[in-house]
Amino acid sequence: MRTFFTADTLFFHRNIIAYCARPFASTTEMNRAIVAIWNRQVAGEDRVYHLGDVSFGGDAQTFALLARLNGEICLINGNHDDRLIRDPYLCQRFAFVEPYHEMWVGKRLVILCHYPIVQWKNAQRGAWHLHGHTHGAICLPGAAMDVGIDAHPGFRLWSLEEISERLKKRAPLGYPHKVDYPRRVFSADFELRSIDGEPVGGR
Repeated sequence: MRTFFTADTLFFHRNIIAYCARPFASTTEMNRAIVAIWNRQVAGEDRVYHLGDVSFGGDAQTFALLARLNGEICLINGNHDDRLIRDPYLCQRFAFVEPYHEMWVGKRLVILCHYPIVQWKNAQRGAWHLHGHTHGAICLPGAAMDVGIDAHPGFRLWSLEEISERLKKRAPLGYPHKVDYPRRVFSADFELRSIDGEPVGGR
């Protein structure tokens, strides 16, 4: 079994063709191309983590298109997936649907989210962060990358091997610089109160 990652396929989304300079004349042509690209890479026993923004099509259109895709699909839902994840029939196509997911690749923690996270869990300890949403427009510091289809130089799904090759060369995220906090003084004029409003300190 092989593992792949993608995001922002946005099937049936007419405006994404111009926005991301996708080389298609229509959504029909785009959908057919992405399905063909997907199925050339993914076999029936493979797993695909889709990091959100699947489709702009109607429920029936999206259901039929998802049925044509090879592999087991795990959805990390994005900002354009609200209607999709509310439909129980569409959700049956996915092994799971989550807004955030943690997985292990060997001994390495990998953080999956549709949105880029500036400080992800264990970023300073070697954890990787994979995201979508930015269509390749953002490169976070540290071992993070956009795995959306528009971010792939060959307009394909990202294999785990490709991701490993890229991220193994990147140093873990550094710790944030310490903030230069303003001087704060606790005095007799400053009264602390508990949640229920009762005084707990001060004068």
